[in-house]
Amino acid sequence: MTHVTNGGSVATGPRYDVHEQWTKAGPVVSHLPAERVFELQEMAEASVGDPAPMGLFGFAVGTLLVAIPIAGIIPLENVSAALPTLLVFAGLAQFIAGMVAYRKGNTFAATAFCSFGANNVVVATFFLFRSIGVFGDTKNTMLLLGIDLICFGYIAFMLMVAATRVNAAFVLLLLALFPGYALAGINDVGAGKGFGEVGGWFLIIAAGLAFYCAGALVLNSTFNRTVLPMFSRA
Repeated sequence: MTHVTNGGSVATGPRYDVHEQWTKAGPVVSHLPAERVFELQEMAEASVGDPAPMGLFGFAVGTLLVAIPIAGIIPLENVSAALPTLLVFAGLAQFIAGMVAYRKGNTFAATAFCSFGANNVVVATFFLFRSIGVFGDTKNTMLLLGIDLICFGYIAFMLMVAATRVNAAFVLLLLALFPGYALAGINDVGAGKGFGEVGGWFLIIAAGLAFYCAGALVLNSTFNRTVLPMFSRA
């Protein structure tokens, strides 16, 4: 590689071949060899605590509290009692876990926690606004909420496909979450009567699996060995 110096002379220097390298953090465009890129990835992972247990516990508690009325176990009107937990623990705290996952260089976990955490804030805000009369309780308002849930069913499906490269525990969690969101959304758009209750039971299963995954990550990291298996591909 050549360049012109202040004196007008031409100097030569090393030429670097820039290439794209895919990592858990996403694509890295660099001249570094693959071994060095993965070394830096491992250093990033080792330098930050794992936010996944806290994020998963927040997800599990919020999902369970909302799924119980959706499944018809108690009247749906009682969902307002779950909104503080949905907003703070399952929403804001889970979103923060996602931001830490970005710093850790884990795009999969960051996308999941930020997406589901932000959506929990959206859902909690939706019901709060509806309860204080910011907008009316009409068919169209539930239609828009249903579209939101169907979109998150798609997000859960794509994350499930990605989880096949992570571990089986996450695959099962997202496999339950996908129909849970989708069926609840279909019910809200008015395309299928009774679908919401079925979706609620899938959400309860997803919450139970999230409790297991969070507990496994805490125990395994604390004991520095596999106490509860995640059935990882690594």
